[in-house]
Amino acid sequence: MRKLKKDTGKYPKLALLTYPDGNYGNFSDAKKAGKICHEYDVPFLLNGAYSVGRMHINGKKLNADFVVGSGHKSMAASGPIGVLGTTSEYEDILFRKSAKYKIKELELLGCTSRGLPIITLMASFPHVLERIKRWDTEVANARWFLNKISEIPGIKPLGVQPTEHDLNFIETPVFYEISKRHKKRGYFLQKELKSRGIMGIKPGLTKFFKLSTYLLTTDDIGAVADAFFEIYEKYEGLLK
Repeated sequence: MRKLKKDTGKYPKLALLTYPDGNYGNFSDAKKAGKICHEYDVPFLLNGAYSVGRMHINGKKLNADFVVGSGHKSMAASGPIGVLGTTSEYEDILFRKSAKYKIKELELLGCTSRGLPIITLMASFPHVLERIKRWDTEVANARWFLNKISEIPGIKPLGVQPTEHDLNFIETPVFYEISKRHKKRGYFLQKELKSRGIMGIKPGLTKFFKLSTYLLTTDDIGAVADAFFEIYEKYEGLLK
């Protein structure tokens, strides 16, 4: 903060921390970041797109002035929709009403969410409240999966390990090498997974990709791990 003030002559209007980040599933020290922001009177926004709705988040304990969540990424709503929470200090600013249209919040530009997104978000609340209680199980499942597929030569999870999140970034150079010799090139992996009923990996990705095990049963997670082993063994000959 001091360096920023020295370089620009002012402090930032707002600090934002994505918690966890959307690539590696790493958690930064949000509580410490918020404490530093408050020392310099900089509002602190916690982006919980991959945490709010999956795990318990206490904005007050993390020193956040604002917490935002994604209804369609981490809750159970059709998108696009999100949720916003703030402290009483900023309540009147964020949710101030129009003098002309008494039910309209000025800061919510245009039309706010309506229809299926808001209905499905509201309907998801009871389910979300129950499933965040299983967060420790979700983390344990993700760790088991990463440990298992790391037995394939060359495959390794990136980011902080052992992981603290279901979303992980995985490096798979062995599949990249296979793709160089496969007639389907980089599309072979997605097609092989799809033939086994496994969706989500973007077509063309073989060198690395993001993968989440969230809400999968132990049988499902085992089946996904087995699929990677089967594909590796099927094309292992192309590596020679």
